[in-house]
Amino acid sequence: MPLWLRATAMTLLFPGMVAGVIPYRLAHSEWALPFATALTPWLGWPLILVGTLLLILTIWAFAWSGGGTLAPWDAPTTLVQGGLYRWVRNPMYLGVVAAIVGQGLLWSSAATFIYAAGIAFAFHVRVVRFEEPVLRQQFGPLFEGYLRAVPRWVPRRPRARVV
Repeated sequence: MPLWLRATAMTLLFPGMVAGVIPYRLAHSEWALPFATALTPWLGWPLILVGTLLLILTIWAFAWSGGGTLAPWDAPTTLVQGGLYRWVRNPMYLGVVAAIVGQGLLWSSAATFIYAAGIAFAFHVRVVRFEEPVLRQQFGPLFEGYLRAVPRWVPRRPRARVV
């Protein structure tokens, strides 16, 4: 199966469910945000758009630069360090969480906000307990240098070219 088709399928399967279907279902529960106003939905759209853009750009980087998809069994074989990955180590996860929070605002849904917090926590645990150890073993000193140069969650301007 061509890489573009694998990447598309994995996007629909994983972020499509986590950041699309599940938040949509939660948003239509009876539990509304206590601080919602008429402007709250308008605050959600920018987060949804930015989150979706981050997701698309990082999935593209995984395929183009890394030769893989976001699926653990079809992961990139090259360490992706360019583009958004120069600013922060986990832009894909940040995009997913931003899109979920945006949907919570769009639909004034407290349940969606709680879900976003749970997803953010789960992503952090996955990164620390699984992804970083695997990447450290797979890429060795290259990944160690990347860890020192690029923050995990809070984006910052790249200091120098990551090698």
